[in-house]
Amino acid sequence: MTENKIMIIKINDLIPADWNYKSDGTEEQIETLCNSIKEDKSAGVPAVRHLGDKFEVIDGNHRLEALKRLKWKEVPCENFGDISKAKAIVVARRRNHKWFEDDVLKLSGLFKDDVSKEYTVDHLEKIMPDTREEIEALITLTDFDWNQFNTSDENIEIEEQFKTLTIKLPENVLELWEKWKAVCIEDGITSEINIFEYAIVEALNTPGGGSKDEQ
Repeated sequence: MTENKIMIIKINDLIPADWNYKSDGTEEQIETLCNSIKEDKSAGVPAVRHLGDKFEVIDGNHRLEALKRLKWKEVPCENFGDISKAKAIVVARRRNHKWFEDDVLKLSGLFKDDVSKEYTVDHLEKIMPDTREEIEALITLTDFDWNQFNTSDENIEIEEQFKTLTIKLPENVLELWEKWKAVCIEDGITSEINIFEYAIVEALNTPGGGSKDEQ
């Protein structure tokens, strides 16, 4: 096969990859994935390769488990044909990799202005890979008034506008801070206050140890 082909494949003809490097999903994660598939009536398009008389799932092993639980009979798949295991691993890695970072402030605005008007947090928690705490933080993030640091009211004394935070840093942490500043400056953020704000935003929106892993 010289070109990939989208085809409907019976669930019984799909087998999980025994070399799949993704961690096993927890019961909660698989249940959330099942809810997500039921919500959209779609499991996306898993990637497969032809292996004997079956099709091995290259990308979508957790979805395959969810589809079996949901008793689906068939699912559309992207068939890569008779490719080697090595190529299958490379395809899987590229399809599973997160290529671009989220613009957290923009995403927060979208969830606050659009998503939260149609979905409750309770419902989002059941179908999203994010934890409830992450969803709530995302919705309320832009509620913070970042302009409070840029007040032009001359009647307010400087010491009343700002609070002083003194931190003693080891050399390696200071080096990380300088690298972070350089990245922000490249993105057009030049004020050290705004750079500090941005660091806090990124830290608050970095998934913690209890977050649901992306499947």
